[in-house]
Amino acid sequence: MTPEEFAERIKAKFEGVEIKITENKLPHPRKRIWVDVDRDRFKDVVKFLKELDPTAQFSIIIADDRGDKLTAKYHWEMFWEQGESLSVVIGTACPKDDPVLPTITDIFPSTLPYEREVQEFLGIKYEGIPDPRRLFLPDDFPEGIYPLRLDETGVKMVKNAGHPYGRKSK
Repeated sequence: MTPEEFAERIKAKFEGVEIKITENKLPHPRKRIWVDVDRDRFKDVVKFLKELDPTAQFSIIIADDRGDKLTAKYHWEMFWEQGESLSVVIGTACPKDDPVLPTITDIFPSTLPYEREVQEFLGIKYEGIPDPRRLFLPDDFPEGIYPLRLDETGVKMVKNAGHPYGRKSK
């Protein structure tokens, strides 16, 4: 399946989903498909991806703080057993005042440690995650501090680097 054919399948099934195809030049020319979807349809798009290729390989979540929202971009390699694979990124977002996304661990179990990492470092809560425990931060790390946030819940942590869990007042 070509990137263009894949994009058409997604567009036909999920009206209004944003899709773009980019191509990197070096070191090896390769196209990547970027799918942006609202959080309410995110899980449905991921289920469809799994239907298209049951052997799709999940690789990583890249999540970040965009000011008023938190984003999560999930990366896959698809159709890798059939020749040149497709690189697919499905991104979604949630507002900071409601930082909740659905877990996809029931579809791709390998996403569990990545969702746990995003949960503890950015504060996105995953509905239905089977194991919400912290993965990297110690158990006594303060609640409500998310080291990768750009707002007051993260910036203070960065400014106080070197002082464990320190929070200085303004």
